[in-house]
Amino acid sequence: MAGFRVTRDGWGSGPDEIAIHEDMTEPVSETFPALPSALYEIRKFVRREAEAAGLEPDSINDLVLAVSEACANAVLHSGSEDIEVTLVPSDDCVEVVIRDRGVFIRRVPIPELDKTRGHGIPLMMALMDEVGVSEGTDRRPGTTVRLVKCRNW
Repeated sequence: MAGFRVTRDGWGSGPDEIAIHEDMTEPVSETFPALPSALYEIRKFVRREAEAAGLEPDSINDLVLAVSEACANAVLHSGSEDIEVTLVPSDDCVEVVIRDRGVFIRRVPIPELDKTRGHGIPLMMALMDEVGVSEGTDRRPGTTVRLVKCRNW
C-alpha cells in the first residue's frame, strides 16, 4: 500500500488539498502456526508488506532473512503454538515484531560443539539497523524480537 496525496493544484500542497491520503504507518499483523512449514508463508507475508511499504529490494531481502531466522528460532526453541508477526512501516524504516508465547532459552554458544548453531542473533544484528529481544521466562512466557530496517536514502 503506497501512500499518496492528491491536491487540487496538482503539487501536493496548498489550502485546497483534496483529502485523498493513505496512512503508511498502519501496522499489519498476522498469526502463523509455530511450525517449520509456516516459515514460507511468513517470508511471503513480510516480503509483500515490505514491498508495499516501499523498502528497497536489497533491504527487503535482509529483512526477510532476519525475520525468517527469528521465526525459525521461535519454531525450534519456544514451545509456542503460534507466532505473531507485525510489520509497522514508517517514513524512514520498517519495524517487524515477532512474538511467541514460549520461554527464551539463554545459552552460551560453544564453537567446538555448536559449529552449525547459535548464529541467528548475530546474523540478525548484522542485517538490521536495530535488534531487540525481550526474553520470555517461566513466570512471564512470550519472547518478543524487534527488528528494524531503515531505507537507504
